[in-house]
Amino acid sequence: MSKGCDVCRASGLPILPTRYAVVPASFQQAELGTFSGERVVDVKLDAARYKYAVRTLRHGFLYLFYEKGAQGANYWEVYSVTADGMLWRCDDTDSARLEPSMKCANQGHNPLRMHYIVIEKPEQCGKVWLAYSEHKWSRQTLARYANAEHRPSRMQAIEPAVWAQGHCEAKNHQSILAVESNFKRILEYGDHQFSTLTGEPPALPYAGFDRVRSLSQINGSYDEATLVEQFTKTPWYPRNRPVGDRRDLVLQQLLAQMLDKCGDPSMGVSYWPMALALWDAIGITDELNGYCNDALGKIALYGDERALQVTAASNIAGAKAALENKADEAATRTAEAVQMGQRGGYRHYEVMRRNQVLNDNVPSTEGKQALAALENDHSNRVISDAEYRSRRGALLDKYVPAARRAQAEHDFNAFDAEVAQADQTRTQNLENYRKDRVKQAWERYNDNVDWDKLKLFKKNYDSFQEAATALANLRTGELIKWLEWDLLFDTFEDYSEEVEDDGHEFIEVVGDLTEGISGSQTGRAYLKMLVETRRDAGDRKSLFWRAIAANQKELKPAVSNAVEEAVKSKDTPLPTGMAVIERVLSNLKTFSGYYKRAVSLVGETKVEKLGPLPRAMKNAGIDKLMMTAGDTVFRWLGMNRLGDFVGEKIIQNIFLMSTGISDADALALVREQARLDGVARDVALRRLRTARTFLEANEAIANEPSHKVLRDMWGKMRPATGRNGATTMRITVVVGLIELWNFRKLISATDKTTKTYAQLVASGATLSAAVIDIAVVPYQLAGKKAFGFQKWKLMGGALGSIASFIGASLDLSEAADRREKKQYALVALLFVKAGLGFVATGAAVISAIATSAPLLKIVGRRLGLRVMVVAVDGIASRVAIASVARVLGLLVGWEIAVVLIAVQLLVWYFTPDALEEWCETSAFGRRTFGKPQDDPKKQEEEFLAALADVM
Repeated sequence: MSKGCDVCRASGLPILPTRYAVVPASFQQAELGTFSGERVVDVKLDAARYKYAVRTLRHGFLYLFYEKGAQGANYWEVYSVTADGMLWRCDDTDSARLEPSMKCANQGHNPLRMHYIVIEKPEQCGKVWLAYSEHKWSRQTLARYANAEHRPSRMQAIEPAVWAQGHCEAKNHQSILAVESNFKRILEYGDHQFSTLTGEPPALPYAGFDRVRSLSQINGSYDEATLVEQFTKTPWYPRNRPVGDRRDLVLQQLLAQMLDKCGDPSMGVSYWPMALALWDAIGITDELNGYCNDALGKIALYGDERALQVTAASNIAGAKAALENKADEAATRTAEAVQMGQRGGYRHYEVMRRNQVLNDNVPSTEGKQALAALENDHSNRVISDAEYRSRRGALLDKYVPAARRAQAEHDFNAFDAEVAQADQTRTQNLENYRKDRVKQAWERYNDNVDWDKLKLFKKNYDSFQEAATALANLRTGELIKWLEWDLLFDTFEDYSEEVEDDGHEFIEVVGDLTEGISGSQTGRAYLKMLVETRRDAGDRKSLFWRAIAANQKELKPAVSNAVEEAVKSKDTPLPTGMAVIERVLSNLKTFSGYYKRAVSLVGETKVEKLGPLPRAMKNAGIDKLMMTAGDTVFRWLGMNRLGDFVGEKIIQNIFLMSTGISDADALALVREQARLDGVARDVALRRLRTARTFLEANEAIANEPSHKVLRDMWGKMRPATGRNGATTMRITVVVGLIELWNFRKLISATDKTTKTYAQLVASGATLSAAVIDIAVVPYQLAGKKAFGFQKWKLMGGALGSIASFIGASLDLSEAADRREKKQYALVALLFVKAGLGFVATGAAVISAIATSAPLLKIVGRRLGLRVMVVAVDGIASRVAIASVARVLGLLVGWEIAVVLIAVQLLVWYFTPDALEEWCETSAFGRRTFGKPQDDPKKQEEEFLAALADVM
């Protein structure tokens, strides 16, 4: 039999390395025990929610630096940590690589040997420094930590020689005796009743395959215990599972083997094995972020469970609003025509009464003519009431004898009161007619809907939304504590500012740690501070701008200077400030080049070209950083103003270049925007105000020369040939954000009470939904590969991040009473619709934006990244019209086509009989006739079927 490899034969000081972690407070057996928690417990988390614990190392690397050791002085030793936490000593630092699992090929190898490391000849050692990292350290990073000045902030020291002399309690208890009671403090070795099915502890599962209970009930109520449960981001690999009826057998064998490496203390050897807890600031912060997203993921899970009810409630509300709105428009047109006719007929009586007053009080023909002309102007609304009374008083003084002056004033006042009363009566009668018509539009369908059932569901649904978002807010506060902790920033030094691959991974780490926090009030305030206050990318706490600069030493000054120029030029009109933009962009050529090289890695299949970029590969296609914080940046620079300004265009181009767009294309776009954007918006507003229908305006806008030029320029923003869909989706997110905020410019130019304003608000919300549908695709694809509840954690992160898109469109309505949970409710509805293969958010937008605007509805079925375009008959142009942003040439290309259908189409979509039957058989129908719908996809198909029948 083989004697085993050198690693297996090595003797000396055995050390079991572990890492600090954070677990829910409900994890009863988890305690630090004799582990000190130095630099970890200093972050005081809410004890009712979380506590610190110790777990085995996760996928990554274990680095050791010997000031003095068996092989000399000042040298490195590195271990690859497999996905299941096993330790594999690498030949050198360059050969270290991430491996899911590894096994020794030598006969006689004992797998327990990979649980721990061995410091050979400990009595000859000086200080030995250890650190765990998920990231492979570059040569530059190794050189940094080889420097005694930087090493203590990142690595933890032990003194093997002192330990070997019998001083087993090291300073601060970072290392402890490797005895059974201490080992059981390590969660994977503890008594936590790991599930026999999943191998997971019930207090903190990973996949949760054994979780069979539902979150919600058919009436919309929810199980609070399921809502608050949390899942770890790191899979469990229990190491001390019972063997038959023998408990702790594996642990006893491990301890015996470790003792054998250093001898038996009972036989005269004076030292024991060691257990050591290492810092893992990124792991703790990532775990806390995951707990936040667990809460948001429950919103997505609720939508999945209650898809039948959520879509039915949404569609009932949308159909009701559509019919009432059409009736309102028809009744208003009728009332206006009737009022005009009545006013014309009644005017003859008014003139007769006026002339009677004039004949009784004004003797001269000149006076009668002057007062008659004044009254005509007032009747035709040429002058105001105040001006009318003032001028009438002067004319009465001039033309009426003093003896008749008071009587004349009285007679004219009586005449005016009579006219006003008649106008008020007519107006009220017509208003009553309008209200009655609106009421009748939906009244016939009331009996087909079980309103008590629907109201109960909505009440419970709102209660759930409120509880879930409140929970996410509280958990975000705990996350921010670690996002601000020095140990995390010390750990970020693992990513060298002189290595491009490290920059790629740094962006993704920051994106992962902040993912979803924009969905909570606490998170938005934190992002606002990062964006607006910490603008220096060279400041290590400037997480956002440092990530935009990819943490690269060469890029940080250029990004910082560009941001400062944007701040200084935020009020400088674009046409007069092009020189500033050209100067700033000329200083960003290195920045542009870096990102053009970076996007070439997305979709790379040759492993040797990828390097150690686990997060970059995991997040391919998901621009978490931009989805989380992009809206915050645009909001800060005030892109809601009508004009175009230098500051916003600088940021626009930084973001576009970060997706791989060339600096030349970005600059060319800005030049065309400076020349045409203002003109294009003026044309769009003029068309919207004068067109008979919204669709007619869109067609006219699309054909304007200024829009065609801009459309061509935006077309050049598409990814270069050969880049894959992941890069495309990243560009789409950035462009989508830009265009949502361009809507604010249009909104700022309109009267908040006008029909134009209402149309733009609804269109903005619809564009938001269209962009989200594209942005969420990579999340959905990743979710299909995720296990168990990790899917819902992932969906929770998506939901939190893209809530800012919905927020951008909802802000346009300036609804003061809007609660933040409405954002989640809308995004949750989108998840449900997208999961069914449909995107139909218009009905939900109606209730959220609190406006009587025509219902705009996206209709389509996604085929991969494509959307089926429905050409709708009955439209004069006979074309499918996209959102206003699209016809302006702003959101273009990428094989995305979206159809907007105005309220008339939705009415054509449902004949009354079809709508009556659908209401009756839906989740909230009374179901007295027809076949009840119990499948959400089928229910949605029935909702769309009427349109196909009439085409």
